[in-house]
Amino acid sequence: MNKEHGQVTGIIWRGPDDLAIYQRLKEYADKKDISVSEAAKQLVKIALKKD
Repeated sequence: MNKEHGQVTGIIWRGPDDLAIYQRLKEYADKKDISVSEAAKQLVKIALKKD
């Protein structure tokens, strides 16, 4: 697999719980009109700022 510059890891979605979370993430991304990847980055940044 060729990684994009700056790519550290990907997320593997397995099982019904992971797929349910992915679906929520996809819905969030669709509402914001952004990619799922960008949505994940935004949510990680928000979560880490709260820490």
